[in-house]
Amino acid sequence: MADTARGASTPVNFRLPDWVVSFLATRAEALHTTKTQVLIEAVACLRDRDLQTLMAEGYRDRGDELLELSESALPAAAETLPER
Repeated sequence: MADTARGASTPVNFRLPDWVVSFLATRAEALHTTKTQVLIEAVACLRDRDLQTLMAEGYRDRGDELLELSESALPAAAETLPER
């Protein structure tokens, strides 16, 4: 059964290559779950990878700005560090 804890599920009908169907069946059997759950987990991995890519691009794009911010905060942070 589909993971409905994250919202409603919608039945869909689409074609997959034989190797995908075979993989889903083998993986589902090995994990004692359903092919639907294996597919959900695979799509979640793709979604997470896309999000990580977007976050990395954002950090790269704002790198200079973040460096400047951290350098400007360094004197104030240094005041709170214990002396050796």
